This record gives sequence, structure tokens and C-alpha cells, in this order.
Amino acid sequence: MSIKNSSAIAAAIRNPLAALKFKLGNKSAMHEAVILDSVKHLWGKNADLKPWKEALKELNNNELIAPNENNFQTIVGNNLNTSFGKWIYCCIRVIKPESVIETGVAHGYSSWIMLNALKKNNKGTLYSIDLPNHDTNSDYNFKDQPTTGWMVPETLKERWKLNLGDAKILLPQILKEIGTLNIFFHDSDHSYEHMKYEFETSHPYITNGGLLLSDDVHKNVAFAEYVYKNKLSALQFNKGGAAIISK
Repeated sequence: MSIKNSSAIAAAIRNPLAALKFKLGNKSAMHEAVILDSVKHLWGKNADLKPWKEALKELNNNELIAPNENNFQTIVGNNLNTSFGKWIYCCIRVIKPESVIETGVAHGYSSWIMLNALKKNNKGTLYSIDLPNHDTNSDYNFKDQPTTGWMVPETLKERWKLNLGDAKILLPQILKEIGTLNIFFHDSDHSYEHMKYEFETSHPYITNGGLLLSDDVHKNVAFAEYVYKNKLSALQFNKGGAAIISK
């Protein structure tokens, strides 16, 4: 199966008005175009776009609970200034999952996004796995303070189970514990071997119609191979990927 290109460049060709607005400084129109195109690719051209537009409206209106602030750290990670960051939020708001697993936390930017969506849903749990201070990018590591996931405020932690340790040990344990999984998000070690391991380990637990999301799919062929092997419908943002599970 091929992976559809859902980058801003591809969306601009299909949505010239949104591209013009983007050039004039309004990113929201282009992000919406990218996301709605992605929905139609994964769920079909007749997919109901209304809940996706409502989720995007929440983001545009800044209806999220604010993250913790820390003036001494460089904040890196997926964020709401990108189409992929918004995509993560919208997927959780629309699918309304009971269980989400995320590997790789660091500052907790993606965790904060997902937990806001779960709180809006008033259902679901985020299981996060992180092996602190092992990233090759030093911006994701902490010498002293703050700690892993520091961005997540207390008001969002009721639906969060943070697990510190090696994903090769913790991921199988958590999957066995919860039994089924609606959304899996890889954002830890982006080596080919580790991405392949996480995709193959989580896949049997993801429900039919669930999603496998991954950051940095451009770094190697693990995501492309996974999609082809399992004959999945998938797409790629600038560096993030999404595949809908069919069994």
C-alpha cells in the first residue's frame, strides 16, 4: 500500500485559497485543509467532517487547559503550531478512545495535547512510556529539573499513567494489562529497529479501525514497511505518519 503525502505542499496544490492565506500568515486554514484531506483519505471521501471541524475550532479558540511553564528549558516536541500536532488532538477528540499508548514523553508536549483531548471527551486513559535522558537530541534530556512530562498540569493527570523505563520491557506489559488499544503513538527511539519493534508489538492489540501514529517516519523505512506488510491505508505529514488499522 502507498502512503499518501499530506504535507502542506501537497495540500497547497489541492487548496490554493488556504495556501494564499498561509502565505499571508494564517496557518489555520492550511492546517485545516491538511487535516480534512487526511480524514477523507483514511475514512473515505464521504466521511463526516463535522466533528473534525469542531475539534479544530476548539484549538483555534484556545479552549485547552494551559500547560505548566518553565523559563529555563527549551520546549521541543510536537506542538499545536503544526498540522501533525493538531491531527493528534483531533484524532482523540473524534475517535474518543478508551486507551491510548504513547512512547516517548520528554517535556510532555504531546502528552499535554492528548490529555486535553481526553479531558474534553470525559473518557479514556493515556499510558505513557519514557526512558528519561537517553535521547540523542540533548534538548529532550534533563540534567536536573524539570522532570519527565513537566508540562502536564495537575488538572490533566487524572487520565494519565506515566511509566518510566525501557519500552521493550514496559510496552508488552501495558498491552497485556489493558488488552485492547485504540490509538498507539510512537515518539521514542527513532531507530529502524526500535520503530519496527514498537509497531509490530502494538499492532495485534490495536482495535479494528484504530490508529497507529508515529513521529519522524521520514528517518527510516520502518513505517513504510509496516504499512505495506499489513496492507494499511496510511498518510504522511511533513514528518509524522498515521495508519488506520484494518483486520
